[in-house]
Amino acid sequence: MAIKKRTSQQDQIKIESLANDLADKPYGQDKKDDSIVRTTISLPSSVLFSLEDMAKTNKRNKKTLRSVSAIIRYCVDKHFTSST
Repeated sequence: MAIKKRTSQQDQIKIESLANDLADKPYGQDKKDDSIVRTTISLPSSVLFSLEDMAKTNKRNKKTLRSVSAIIRYCVDKHFTSST
């Protein structure tokens, strides 16, 4: 026979609070958060060299997309906006 532990009133309140917080999360819904977060990707070296050359050229010519990150963000954003 298993011994049931009684939860205190405070524990019960914490459990209910956690359940309510989790129930309010918008799983599966589109949420728009435009904050920048860091991630890591792996690319073939030839692609990376091309991106670095493009960024250097853009920087010298004072164009937009002056970094590899900016070029990749632009391409990913363009892909997602064109595919929907």
